[in-house]
Amino acid sequence: MHARIVEVLAAGPGERFLDLACGTGGVALAAARAGAEVVGLDISADQLAKARAAAEAAGLEIRFDEGDAEALPYGDAAFDTVASAFGVIFAPDHARAAAELTRVCRPGGRFVITTWTRDEWFRLGARLRSDYEGIDSQQWADEDHVRALFPDAELSFDRGGATIAAESADACWSLLAASVPPLKLWLETLGPAERDAAEREYKALLGDGSLTREYVLIHGVRR
Repeated sequence: MHARIVEVLAAGPGERFLDLACGTGGVALAAARAGAEVVGLDISADQLAKARAAAEAAGLEIRFDEGDAEALPYGDAAFDTVASAFGVIFAPDHARAAAELTRVCRPGGRFVITTWTRDEWFRLGARLRSDYEGIDSQQWADEDHVRALFPDAELSFDRGGATIAAESADACWSLLAASVPPLKLWLETLGPAERDAAEREYKALLGDGSLTREYVLIHGVRR
């Protein structure tokens, strides 16, 4: 999926590339391998530490900044391309985050945002958690909602599938519980019995050790 985003954006040498809400830097690393001049930004210092370690291990020169998607620390038109893989969709104020993304993307520049659909994983989270963070983010899968957020862009929409796999359901659950920040934070609020019950519910979706989720890929060109 990260490679697909970089391919859709046609990122390459000389391109100023922002991985927005970059998490552990998957898109940033793929863009740097393609030769782009990459900056990654995230609100989580913990995620940024992992991203920096991954870039160092890969021998890639990437700058990672701590910051908020709703108040980007960059000048107008600072980037040729902007990507956000399941990141900016979790910003509380959609309009403000979209305006900031548009501001830092130059006229004629491209951006890609990916968002999840209302799949089984989403429905389970919404059932188990009254404050499930996926509720508001689901609006990004609504084309009318997104078009209203980006009046100064030409938009197209596509779909794809992303799979996380491990050797067993137990191993896949351990990976997800440790690496999906909203899930990890929620699990930390539960007592042992509640956590065990949640684990059973989620592992029922993992079958032989894999989770495949459908996503929407939003491709924009700023006017």
